[in-house]
Amino acid sequence: MANPLIPRATVHAWSDQIGEAAHEHTTALQRLLKDQRRLTRFIEKNAEQLGGASPGVCVYLTGVIARMFDLAGGRLKGATWSDVHAAEAKVQGALDGLLPLDDGFLDRLHALDGRAQAHIVDEAAMVLFEQEPSEEEEELDKVEALKVLLICWVVTEVLDGLWSPPKAFVGESSYTYVHLEPTRPKAEGTTEG
Repeated sequence: MANPLIPRATVHAWSDQIGEAAHEHTTALQRLLKDQRRLTRFIEKNAEQLGGASPGVCVYLTGVIARMFDLAGGRLKGATWSDVHAAEAKVQGALDGLLPLDDGFLDRLHALDGRAQAHIVDEAAMVLFEQEPSEEEEELDKVEALKVLLICWVVTEVLDGLWSPPKAFVGESSYTYVHLEPTRPKAEGTTEG
């Protein structure tokens, strides 16, 4: 049986909290990445193939995702290469139904059934496609943003498969897209890459 979903409001609050006080989460992130060496190697290998600011964005977002599972509590087993490859195959299999990378892309993503922790993937998509970067961040073009999103999605699939929520965890049993306004919405006409 699939894990209950971490609620969208919780995911968004944690994302903001980690972004605003990243230094407070550094030790936990280092521990998580050390415990997930295969998944970390997958992220590093794929980040090497990204251009511009994308590798840094990818490492940051995947760290935020890992930290969310940690904040949710419970137990997180170590990933095997089989776990990583199965998640890659699942995400790759869904890609044809999501493309092209046009104005309807995010709607197709939100309508896709069977995504593990879909609210986490939605948060990553919002950050990558709908949120204006801060002054110290570089905006990614749509193709690079898609590559980062796919890596984040694989990481989410893997971690959810390894996660045993705590007994007291109250999540959602089914997914419904919840629209949240990004902290810094993009102006009209700036989503093209």
